[in-house]
Amino acid sequence: MTETKNMFRKTAESPVFAEATAGRPERIALQEAKEFVRRWHYSKIFPPHCLVNLALRDDKGEIAAVAMWGYGVRPRHTIQKLFPSLGVGDYLELNRLCLRDDEPRNSESHFISLCAEWIRANCPDVKLLFSWADGLRGKPGYVYQASSWLYGGYIKTDLYVDEHGGPVHPRLMITRLGTRSRKEWTRQGFAKWWGYQFRYVKFLCGHAERKRLLRESPVHWTRIYPKAADCRWWVDAGEGSRESREPPRLEGTGRFRHPAPLGTKEAAQTRLLPAPMLRQAGLFA
Repeated sequence: MTETKNMFRKTAESPVFAEATAGRPERIALQEAKEFVRRWHYSKIFPPHCLVNLALRDDKGEIAAVAMWGYGVRPRHTIQKLFPSLGVGDYLELNRLCLRDDEPRNSESHFISLCAEWIRANCPDVKLLFSWADGLRGKPGYVYQASSWLYGGYIKTDLYVDEHGGPVHPRLMITRLGTRSRKEWTRQGFAKWWGYQFRYVKFLCGHAERKRLLRESPVHWTRIYPKAADCRWWVDAGEGSRESREPPRLEGTGRFRHPAPLGTKEAAQTRLLPAPMLRQAGLFA
């Protein structure tokens, strides 16, 4: 088995990730993770529930990569639609993955694998990891494919884009404008885009539990992966929808508002943070 310190090759163009114990993920404060992501990631806005924030440091002790794990806006709905017998405490969703620009391109998949090892060792109740690949941005999920995650098909999703290329999350349309009607978003000067989001999952549980979950899932999980050519886009700028050969040019990311709350029992079951910290984070209904 390849040792952690050899998983990232040192090249003339990019620094090597820290070796030995310093090359393993460590848990960092939420604010520290956010500061790093704001500097190195296109998204400056975060999902509501970021519970486990892992970092990898370089040989100088500086953060080279951050992965923020938690939940999206509908935690219970997300997992039970894929695996009906599971609850919120049984999984973590990858909310943000961010590396410095000077790291090798293949480092993302290695870092995700290291994070999976850390979560398996430190969060024993977590049975699986889940993530979306954003096909609207032309990303079919190569990072997950390189880490041997299972692919679970796609959904068609929509997004509004203002005249400056700023994305407007559909939930924000409701909370700010009270409607998603075509009349309103055309009045605002928005274009509406559609595209694919691709599902990926990584099992951390034992073989028997994995087989049971695969049997109960309504989703077909496979290692036959989508590629860039499988991304498709449609746009309506007020003159009817049409297919586009290119993805939308986006600046920033969609906004998250009014997340679905976690119940007290479910939040406690995660065992990822002490109960007082969960209350402070707003994770108890």
